[in-house]
This record gives sequence, structure tokens and C-alpha cells, in this order.
Amino acid sequence: MSSKRSVYDEGDYDDCGDEDYYGDYGDFDPGESQVAGKQSAKTATKVTDKIKPKSGKKAGKTQAQGHTAAPAAAKQKTPQAKLAVPSANNASEIQRFNFDTPSPDDSVLEAQKRATGSAESSSSQHAHSVPSSARSASSQPQSLADSHAITEDVAKLHLHNHALTNEAAEPSSKGTSRPASAGNQPQRPIQEYQLERDLQAACDALASAEQVQPKLHLVVLGHVDAGKSTLMGRLLHDLGYVSQKAVHKHEKEAAQAGKASFSWAWLLDERPEERARGVTVDVATTRFQTSQRNVTLLDAPGHRDFVPNMIAGAAQADAALLLVDGSPGGFESGFEGSAGGGGQTREHAQLARSLGVEQLAVVISKLDTCDFSQQRFQDIQATLLPFLKGCGFRPAAIQWLPAVGPIGQNLIKPPTEPQLSWFKGPSVVAAINAFKPSERATSKPFRMPITDVFKGQRGGISVGGKLEGGAVKVGTPVRVMPSNEIGTVRSIEVDGAIATLARAGDTADLTLAGVEPAVLNGGAVLCHPECPVPLASRIIARLLVLDVSRPILRGQQVTLHAHASQETGHMSQLVSLLDSKTFEVSKNKPRCLLKGQSAMVEVTLSRTMCIETYKDYRALGRIALRDSGRTIAVGTVIQIFG
Repeated sequence: MSSKRSVYDEGDYDDCGDEDYYGDYGDFDPGESQVAGKQSAKTATKVTDKIKPKSGKKAGKTQAQGHTAAPAAAKQKTPQAKLAVPSANNASEIQRFNFDTPSPDDSVLEAQKRATGSAESSSSQHAHSVPSSARSASSQPQSLADSHAITEDVAKLHLHNHALTNEAAEPSSKGTSRPASAGNQPQRPIQEYQLERDLQAACDALASAEQVQPKLHLVVLGHVDAGKSTLMGRLLHDLGYVSQKAVHKHEKEAAQAGKASFSWAWLLDERPEERARGVTVDVATTRFQTSQRNVTLLDAPGHRDFVPNMIAGAAQADAALLLVDGSPGGFESGFEGSAGGGGQTREHAQLARSLGVEQLAVVISKLDTCDFSQQRFQDIQATLLPFLKGCGFRPAAIQWLPAVGPIGQNLIKPPTEPQLSWFKGPSVVAAINAFKPSERATSKPFRMPITDVFKGQRGGISVGGKLEGGAVKVGTPVRVMPSNEIGTVRSIEVDGAIATLARAGDTADLTLAGVEPAVLNGGAVLCHPECPVPLASRIIARLLVLDVSRPILRGQQVTLHAHASQETGHMSQLVSLLDSKTFEVSKNKPRCLLKGQSAMVEVTLSRTMCIETYKDYRALGRIALRDSGRTIAVGTVIQIFG
């Protein structure tokens, strides 16, 4: 089976060295000069033969003229004669140029530097005056050395427990790099970073006066038409966040469009495209509070065409609600797929776990279509539980409950439907209250992947996202990567309210000053000016291969997803296979990767990408690989190469 892209070994063309063509003359071809010399001699002979002496002095005169004319004719007709190989007589006149001598351009630059007194220009001049031998030695490619280093490092990795949920192994310092993107960018190791005193004082003051409800980022997942938006719309209404007037308005608009059953979903699906197609396209974000949690709700799209948007939403989540269609045939369609390749219920669960979601509540909806059958509920649970355990979810971290969105059963209170009297578990709100919020990583340098760009209410360009590390306040300088521009935070909004400080774990909107709007886009990362996020052109990742229909081969093109960013690339090297039980290296350089295997691979990206190792930032070090519209592998970043 052939892959999309052929990859040739480095040794395929080892026999074609430059010295075989040009010898000791650099760009000069001796063979060409020999041909030119022969042509010159033939031309000179023809010219001499045409000028034959007739008699006496005249003949001698003519012969002398012939000797003079022959070289001239040869020069005129065969200019290639100039390329003749230097002879021994004039070889001493040709001297090899010493490249350590400054060129005329260097002299001009040096004069300009003396005139302006620019320190930056002086450093540039020093770089120009370096001998060519030193420059060529320093610019030798390191890919072969890196390859050997990768093999040595992987052989030393000792992986514990399971492949994707444990801490990443400590990478070799020789292989890991945190490259600068441009200029003399100051960098500090993450381990040496300490939160600035003013930010630390502001964080301590805010923590002491913080509200009772901890913050929780909750993503709603599931197959298309599982009832995600409908259930969440009804939940917001029952919690008092949507007025009855708004409900009547949406009921009227949905009925006029011939989609009366979508009225609750339209509370979240506000875009015309979403309402026309009847599916969620982008991640809808809203906020609500329960008695114990301050929730940021992320309603992810369920259609397979919008899985990249779902990944961006799930990457911000602390917990997830997985909605399963309990109607006859609905669960089977979402789990197995129309062609048996697996539906979005399966893919969403795999992606959520790979993106760091460890807490899950499985909500089985639409049981009213099968008379609230307890047997149907138990059958779905028996089928889905082994799969979720295989994804890495602990059974103790999974909650199971039925709910019916349109009639509001088991949303904020226990069910009142007599046919649901058999269920004694939690309601949707109770399940949300049982989720544990994540810890704030304020001790790490500032990181905020950009998920949204919009025009601020007070002017300027604002960006939205979740802070994955550090803290920021009004007036703090930030660096935008990968453009490497530095701007200043002009205003902050946290959870829709104006604030002076945003900490790790907050979903914030920042208005920036001093930054070109063109460099602010989804997938870019705001970071600490002295501790910028690395730009990776190659990564070493530990992967778990999912349900693939064909083996993963070296050279196969993939799309790599990390936080809110995605970039195309290819599998440049299959480093090793990992044992399925001990996860130690079992085989080096496998020919392919099959379903269910764990492996270390090298992925080369088409363009540089903002990414972190899993050891440093978990949220920025988790990846998913997709090909032909399907997720083929998930994993974590072990090493980064700039």
C-alpha cells in the first residue's frame, strides 16, 4: 500500500557528489574547455588553408598575414576558446581569492556603521567578516545528528503505567530546544521563572476575595443530532438565564422556518448558517452558575466536518458531558457510524481523553422515544463502558444519567416522569457540581492560545482564550507568537466582566495595543516576553493509534492539531514501537503502525507551530493527528526541534 507522499532515503544519491563533475575548478567544467579548445584549433586551421601564398614575397607577406588573421578569426567565431584550461605559463598569474578579506559591500556597511554608531550594525558586520570556511562549518545540517540523538534518547525512555495519562518522560537536553523566532529574543528557562512580585500580590489579593464557586470549563460532546444544543438551551432556561420572552421569540422564529423542534437549540445556535443547516458549526460559549460551580459552557459541534472546531473547544475543558442519542438506532448510528467506521460519539470520546479531559458524564437523551426504557439505558451503558475504559477514562470518574431536554426531565431536579422512577442517580446539574475544577498554574510563564479575534467594544482589537499559565494585568507587556511582536494589555474582561487581572484557568478577552491586527489569529499564542513559547518545525511525540483502516506509514501526510492551532505535516520517521503493557521500547524503526499500537514518531511540519512539551504545559503539549477527515492517532509531545 502506497502512502500519499514518497520519501527517499538520504543515501539514494550518495554517488552523485559535486567533485565528480567539477574536479578542482569549482563551478568551472574542464570538459567544456577541452571541446572549446578543439573547436578553436579547427577554426584556425581552416582560416590558414584559405589564405594560400601565390608567389615570392607576396606569398610570404600573405603567409604572415595569415598567421595574424588566424587567431583573430578564431577569436571572432569561437568565443568559447576563452574558457581554455589555464596553462602552466600563466597559472602563477591566477590567484585564489581569500574570502576572509572584506568585500566592497562590507566596506560600505562598515562606513555606514561608523557614521551611525549603531551597535546592531556592528554585530552584523562581524557576522559578514567571518571566513567562509567558518560559516560553512557552522551551517552544516544537523538532521543526521538529531536522528542519532533521537534514537539514543528514546532508548533511555522509561514509560510508566499507561501511554497517555502519565507524566511525559524527561527528554534529553540535547534534543529539546526552545528556539527564538526572530532577532535577539531574550529567553529564560521555564524552571527559572518566578511570577513577578506585582502579579503575585494581585493574585494573592484576588484569591482571598474570590467567590465561593470554583471555575469549571465544561464541554458538551456527542454525535450530530444527539440533542446537545437543545438540552443546554433548556438547562439555561431552567436555571433562569433565558427569559420566557426569549423562549417565545425563538419558538416563533423556528416555527416560521419550519423547524419548530429546534427552538431550544436556537438559544445557543445563533448564526444563520447554523439555523439554516440545523447543526452547530462553531463552539458556542456561554456562562452560568450552579450552587457550587461557576461554569463556562462550551457547546461543541457534532458534525464530522467541524471536528477541528470541536478540538479547539475540548482543549479548554476540565470536564465533559457526552450526550448519547437513546432513540432506536440513534446510539448505534453515533457509535458505529453509517459505514461501520465509527461515528462521532466514538471519535469525540477519544479526542476528549487525549486532550486532557478526565471527568465525564454520559447523558443518555431522547429516552422518551422508547418509553423511558430502563433496558435501553442499561444496554447503552454496557456497550459504551468498555470503550470508554479503553480510551483511558477511569470508571470511577464516569457518571451515567438519563435526561430529556425538550420536556426538562432530570436537568436541575430529579425526574418527575413516572416512567423514570427506576433512576436514582444524579441530575445534570448535580453531575456538574460533582466535577472537580483544575488547579491554576500561576507559577508558570504566561500562556494564552488565541481562540477568537474580534473588535473590542472600546475600540482596538481584542483576543479571547483560556489562560493556560501565569497571570496578566492591565499594562503588562506580552509577546505574540509566532509573529514575535510585543504589545501591551490595554483592558481585560474575565467571564464577560471588566477586570484588572486574569489568572491561569480564566477565560479572558484581552484588548492589545501596539500589535498589528494581521498577526492576531486563531492558533497564535500570547506569552511572557522573556519566556516565549517554542516554535517547532519537528516534534517527537508518543502516540496511540486509533481505529485506522490502513497502516500508518513513514512519509504519510497528516494534519496536526494542538490547542487552537492546526498545521499540515508528514510522518518523517517512525522511531520505535512501545510495548502495550510496559510501554518500553519493543522495536526500533518499525515499517508501519497498526490499530491499537503505541509508538514514538517524528512529525515534520510544513510551517513552524507554537507548541510545548507535555512536561511543561499539558494543555499545549497534547496533540491529535488527522488524515482524510478522520482522527488516526492521539498523543503527547516529548521533544521539540526548531
